[in-house]
Amino acid sequence: MANIGMKLLKYAILNEDENSYSVVKTMGKAISASISINTSEGSLYADDTLAEFETSFQSANVTLTLDDDNDTVFSEILGKTMDTTSGIVSSSINDNSPYIGFGYIVSKVKNNVKTYRAQFFPKIKFKPFIPDANTKGDSITYGTPSIEGTTIANNSGIWEQHVDKTTEAEAITALTAFFVQVTPPINN
Repeated sequence: MANIGMKLLKYAILNEDENSYSVVKTMGKAISASISINTSEGSLYADDTLAEFETSFQSANVTLTLDDDNDTVFSEILGKTMDTTSGIVSSSINDNSPYIGFGYIVSKVKNNVKTYRAQFFPKIKFKPFIPDANTKGDSITYGTPSIEGTTIANNSGIWEQHVDKTTEAEAITALTAFFVQVTPPINN
């Protein structure tokens, strides 16, 4: 299947019990997501050939590009202080980004049939960033913020979950369900 779209970036703060989330919120409008998995590998050679090979998940790096770096959203997910009266956001050496649950919907197509994937990362922490800026030139160029995070396994050992659905509405319902439970959802 070919991915043909991405939308509905959702997040919620992972509670201290690591079995539940706070209120699910919208992060911004999705432009792109790139996931790279970090693994540990080991090889055993015997009789001059590779006899055993093992690989295990360590973490995954997630890079998101969004349409906006909304201060209210990013202050919350980066542990920054925002003065609601003045709107001033302060970045401190003492900021502590919380772990969050994060997910989105991917549109897919194969043989001219669309499906929708609810993609979810149950425990991820994003890194502070400052968006790039460029001067205005001869043509209009949009600058969009990118943010990087690292996802690790939750208490159940799960670092990623997804489910494919036939309609976008079903995928949205499935994405919402991921935030309600930390264990894998039951497919119907």
